[in-house]
Amino acid sequence: MWCNRTAKANSEVIGYAPTPDQRIFIDEVKLKSEWGAENHVGEGLVYVFEEEGRVVAYVVILVEADAVELDNIDVAGTFQRRGIGRTMVDFVEGLARKLGKSYVTLGTSRSTSSGRPWKSYDFWLRLGYVVDGEIQTDEGRRYGFTEIRFRKKITSSV
Repeated sequence: MWCNRTAKANSEVIGYAPTPDQRIFIDEVKLKSEWGAENHVGEGLVYVFEEEGRVVAYVVILVEADAVELDNIDVAGTFQRRGIGRTMVDFVEGLARKLGKSYVTLGTSRSTSSGRPWKSYDFWLRLGYVVDGEIQTDEGRRYGFTEIRFRKKITSSV
């Protein structure tokens, strides 16, 4: 929860994501109610990055038929810009490769009011992800954003 709370200011997510009271990883009661066996949270699998025994980043993935969906990634505020996010994405891509998946997919958002994408947009482009379209979801209408879908082809290691 500390990781989620410090990764972004509540004021930053307005128009880009559900409000803080809707986020699972910010509320201990919600997180405990969603946490299942081992690293399962809801339908996702959670992997963490620890530094000196403290979780400083986490990623949530969904395993799909031909892809691994990177559902959420957060790096604690004071640990950002150290390559941890990139390390987590490399891990997810390696896992997708190991599972024989063809793609890693993910979504970020664009504010409906400003038209600007969320700050991670350029990060995904730098890592070789390509925009695969934009969709308007019920959640996006409710909170003022459009989802931008990204996809990256995963090649098998030889």
